[in-house]
Amino acid sequence: MISIRDLYKQYGEHQLFKGINLDVSRGKVMVLIGPSGSGKSTVLRCINGLENFERGTVTVDGIEISAAGAGSYDRAYEENIRKVRRKVGMVFQQFNLFPHKTVIENIIEAPTHVLGLQRESAVEGALLLLKRINLAHKIDSYPDRLSGGEQQRVAIIRALAMKPEAMLFDEPTSSLDPEMVGEVLAVIRDLVTEGMTTVIATHEMGFAREVADRVVVFDQGEMIETGTPDEIFSRPQKERTRTFLSRIRE
Repeated sequence: MISIRDLYKQYGEHQLFKGINLDVSRGKVMVLIGPSGSGKSTVLRCINGLENFERGTVTVDGIEISAAGAGSYDRAYEENIRKVRRKVGMVFQQFNLFPHKTVIENIIEAPTHVLGLQRESAVEGALLLLKRINLAHKIDSYPDRLSGGEQQRVAIIRALAMKPEAMLFDEPTSSLDPEMVGEVLAVIRDLVTEGMTTVIATHEMGFAREVADRVVVFDQGEMIETGTPDEIFSRPQKERTRTFLSRIRE
């Protein structure tokens, strides 16, 4: 479903990635862990076309984004990014809801303008999704009237309203109070159970161990280790992995 080949990413003089290769099979869950600033979020942003890269390719369901098209206007490149974004939903650390729009307006914005759905159909679909997370009673609320957990759940529903084939989660609980983390993880857990292809960058190690098919450990832009949850959390091979996990547990 998602394939990254020979990905190089540079910020000024700083070389972050030096040939990253990743594959995520359809219906599988890949969890990215590692220290802050290690490159987890950048990988997700490259997949969704939010970050240019200097070399390599990202392919989503057969649609390729190549470094060759970045940096100047390339019609085919831009069209492929639009196609990828229709297939891949993304949820960020910050909720990024439109503050001047109600919950229902936030959710139907993209389906009506991008997918061309009639408003009535978009509202009907949004209500069904909101009922799944017990927030149908908040349809007319503005974001500033919602808790952090509610805002993040609405952000997830907004992404799902586009009917994506894969979901990317960039530290979805990092901005939440501890008591709100569980309600957001429950929504993601349901998606995973239903077979959504998912890539998650997170510091929630217990959750990572529970839902992941594969775990990738990043450090300073390098993929230092990859394996099953049991291999990574119970029998890590790299000293850098062991050090990171011991600090998280502390």
